[in-house]
Amino acid sequence: MNQITKTLVVTLLTVAALPLHADEAPNFILIYIDDLGYTQTSVPMKKGRTELAHELHQTPNIEKLAARGMRFSNAYCPSPVCTSSRASIQHGKTTARVGCISLHDVVMNKKKIDLGKNLSIAEMFKQANKDYVTAFFGKGCTPMGWFKDHGYDETDFIHKHPNGNAHGDWWEPTTKTPIPENDPKRVFSLAKTATKFLKERARDKKPFYMMVSHYAVHVRNTSLKSTREKYLQILAKQHGIADGIPDISKFDQNAHEMPKKLQSFWEQANYAAMMENMDSSIGIVLDELKSLGLEENTYVILSSDNGGGQSNSPLQGGKAKMWEGGLRVPMIVAGPGIAANSQCDHPVAQWDYLTTMHDLVGSTAPLPDDLDGISLRPVLEQGNDGQLARRDTGLVFHFPAHYTVPITSYRDGDYKLMRHLNTGEIKLFNVARDMGESNDLSKTMPEKTSDMVGRLDAYLEKVGAWKMEEVYETRAEELEKWIADGKERIAKIDQRLRADDLDTNERRKLQAELKSSQSRQTHHLNNLEKLSQDRKSTRWF
Repeated sequence: MNQITKTLVVTLLTVAALPLHADEAPNFILIYIDDLGYTQTSVPMKKGRTELAHELHQTPNIEKLAARGMRFSNAYCPSPVCTSSRASIQHGKTTARVGCISLHDVVMNKKKIDLGKNLSIAEMFKQANKDYVTAFFGKGCTPMGWFKDHGYDETDFIHKHPNGNAHGDWWEPTTKTPIPENDPKRVFSLAKTATKFLKERARDKKPFYMMVSHYAVHVRNTSLKSTREKYLQILAKQHGIADGIPDISKFDQNAHEMPKKLQSFWEQANYAAMMENMDSSIGIVLDELKSLGLEENTYVILSSDNGGGQSNSPLQGGKAKMWEGGLRVPMIVAGPGIAANSQCDHPVAQWDYLTTMHDLVGSTAPLPDDLDGISLRPVLEQGNDGQLARRDTGLVFHFPAHYTVPITSYRDGDYKLMRHLNTGEIKLFNVARDMGESNDLSKTMPEKTSDMVGRLDAYLEKVGAWKMEEVYETRAEELEKWIADGKERIAKIDQRLRADDLDTNERRKLQAELKSSQSRQTHHLNNLEKLSQDRKSTRWF
């Protein structure tokens, strides 16, 4: 073979190795699941660690995605609750920096934080000088309101209020219209909307970014009857229940017919069935992506907004808790240049998504200089050999919540520091070796602990994060105002009821209004008392 022939062969091989869509802008699908725990799918986030996959739950489509992509063993959501995670992920910032830290964030409300002043993922694509079509389908983020105000071309926000938790339980929440039984948690209507969007992009050839934000597997748990029956049979066989497990929920009219000893089995079957129905919805979308010839040039990211509400063993804790079970979540990415059935062990966070997509799309538009995210492109292309940019501070999870145990967690490298925000007590764990957070190292590694505390405090001070006392005081002000307003309202109703000229219907209406107001007043007074107790709490769980 002469030199010219050799050169031609090398050139042809090089060209053949290039992606077929190298001249096309890549597409992106972000599948965001509600309350999906680290160990609740049939895919272990660490290959070979079968105990990290759920024994009962069957998620074959998530398995397929992992088989053609990369799983992340150390992926974190921004917050252990949904609202703050959803705000953080859209804007590429920690919850502390973006100013949405928890559910019913009283300080955020008092300061009138406008999340619309931040760049969103959709707006980033619009700035990328490419003809991107952006879509958001499913559960939104209450403080963000209508997602078309944040750069999304298409949404399924068709109700009186922006999509939220209630839309996973009711077809029309304002009128309590039930969701059809053949569409539990809207999983199949979500798939229908998403596949329609994909077909439109296949026709117009425009690049796209689509976020499919599931209402599953958040409570109230619902599932297809046929799928539920499958798991009732599995559990009956596993536990030797010869007569089977009746398909009766505690909400059914005949709930009294369900033996109490079997109720927990029904709950397990219903949850597993909901998980499989959600997985089937994901499969419908990904199968359509492939059949339309779009799979090869599309990055698919799958993850969860917070830890699971069910058991997350061997991780400690779960939803609304700052331990690993509340923050470490499943994450799988498949797409161009990502090795099949691969694994990344670098700690990553969902506020990295915006920066990563900006890098992958090749945008030349500058990003805001106050983002917390870094690009994950090096590990997507090279796995554990990829060198990620150094973060100014590690992964900060600030959670000064007034309604649960308030803790700030901070992961840097292999270590995770936790600080109780009532007492200031510190814990330190090597979560690379001790993912169950059973061995507190704070006393045996004082220098490491002090160093992490210093860097954590510097970050929180820099971004102006809410302080715990500020949160408690603001919540107390809110409750005291509601109580004062309620007292005035009750007095006015009581005065009107003393009138002699009231007809029967008006009197009944006022009596019902008085009863409702008194009930709310009692609720607010109880919450104020609970707040007083919570401020003194030293509990870690």
